Amino acid sequence: MKTTFDLPEPLLRDVQALAKQRGTTSKSLVEQALRRLIEEQQGKTFSLPDLSVDGDGLRPEFKDASWETIRDAAYGSPGQ
Repeated sequence: MKTTFDLPEPLLRDVQALAKQRGTTSKSLVEQALRRLIEEQQGKTFSLPDLSVDGDGLRPEFKDASWETIRDAAYGSPGQ
């Protein structure tokens, strides 16, 4: 598929020089660079570190409690 990109002249000269140095074409060099960039981005998945702690979970009195009840027990009821 053919497409057109406008590149700054200094970048284009660098691409052409590197392609010549490697014995390849500018097209091939740009294609390789784009593939590497896409692969790099696809490999980056967001994950949180495991910060869990040992224990038996909530105390029995909070087992079926709402978040509001747990929060109020920890921080006090609103207005207090």
